[in-house]
Amino acid sequence: MPGMRYKPPINETNDKKDTTFSNGEKAGMALSLVLFLYGLSDWDLPLCFFTGSFLIYEAHVLLRKARGDQDWFMSNLLKGMSIAMFVGSIMMVLL
Repeated sequence: MPGMRYKPPINETNDKKDTTFSNGEKAGMALSLVLFLYGLSDWDLPLCFFTGSFLIYEAHVLLRKARGDQDWFMSNLLKGMSIAMFVGSIMMVLL
């Protein structure tokens, strides 16, 4: 019976580096940067606020990694500012 054959366990080495951003986050930041630059060239302020809020939100991860857990105030300030910019961009579009 093929289901009864012995398979030795796979020895996986855990040599992977802990990356700061996943590939999807890196692609999102690149797209957001391109859209931010397009918004600047086209004078589209809500688009600049929207993409800028995403970039600022991702910057809090870099700050937390660079400064460790000692600078949690600035990290939380960046998160709050990015949320406020996101809500502001939605309000600019709707009003």
